[in-house]
Amino acid sequence: LERDGRIVGAITLTGIALGVFCSSYLGYWVAADQQGRGLATGAVQRVCRIARDTIGLHRIEATILPENTGSARVLGKCGFEAIGLAPRYLHINGRWRDHRIFQRVLHDEPPVV
Repeated sequence: LERDGRIVGAITLTGIALGVFCSSYLGYWVAADQQGRGLATGAVQRVCRIARDTIGLHRIEATILPENTGSARVLGKCGFEAIGLAPRYLHINGRWRDHRIFQRVLHDEPPVV
C-alpha cells in the first residue's frame, strides 16, 4: 500500500492451494499513522476480487489477535465471518498467542481441477 510516495502497508495471499481446496491465507498491515482511512478495507476487497476472478479461489482465511478490533472491523466490512479460535497459534513478542480465525467464501462453483 502506498500513499504520497511512501509505503504504508502491505497485503499478501500465501499458501495458495488449488485443486479441491482452492483456498489461501490473507495477511496485511497498515502503518499506525495511516489506520482508519480505509486503506486496509480497500486492499482486502481488491485482493478478494483477484483471488476469486483471476486465481479462482473458493475461500480465504485470515487470523487476528483477539484484541485487534480494527482488523476485525476490516474483515467484517469485507465479508469475512468469524469461524473459531486457534489457541497458541503464533509466537509473537516472546509468547504463543491465540488468534481468532475468519474466512470469506468467495463463490460456490466447483473447482477447476
